[in-house]
Amino acid sequence: MINFIHGTLASLGGDYAVVDCGGVGFKMGISVATSSRLSMKSGKDVLLYTYMAVSEDNISLYGFAEEDELNLFTKLISVSGIGPKAGISILGTLSPDDLRAAITNNDAKTIALSPGVGLKTAQKLIIELKDKIGAPDLSVGTSDQGAGINKEKAVQVIDTLALYGFPRAKVTEALKKLDTSLPLEELIAQTLRILGKEAGR
Repeated sequence: MINFIHGTLASLGGDYAVVDCGGVGFKMGISVATSSRLSMKSGKDVLLYTYMAVSEDNISLYGFAEEDELNLFTKLISVSGIGPKAGISILGTLSPDDLRAAITNNDAKTIALSPGVGLKTAQKLIIELKDKIGAPDLSVGTSDQGAGINKEKAVQVIDTLALYGFPRAKVTEALKKLDTSLPLEELIAQTLRILGKEAGR
């Protein structure tokens, strides 16, 4: 099993990267997020964590800029019906924290936004992975006293705005920017302002 590849980025496509390692070019499938991180590194040293998918008629290598993304990928493809291509598609649509938030909040609709992933598959993914993944990183959004995010209040905001059609993952991301020691009504109002600005871009 190849754990990682360290070499020179020889070529980069939308869904693949070729890394020259000791004169051998390793072609790897990559997510949109990893492609973005590599976009300015042509001809430079890169390190990609890797997963080798082996089937009866094919051997494919997948690369990830972050080990956390690789760990989530291996969990995704452990779900029946989700192969490497679907796993890459999900990680190209949602960041690791957005994916964790969607799973934690039973938000199958957000996961199903990934190309090639239907709602039933997303629901199955949530059932199988809910107890196997870590919680989303909500450590941002601190009060003046440095206390971390008020998770109970954050869940109230997420549940409230989800009723009005806001994706739970996007609400979670907005909450990271706010001081959750604020009164609930003010926190909801500020979250809506952030979501409104992002929608208007």
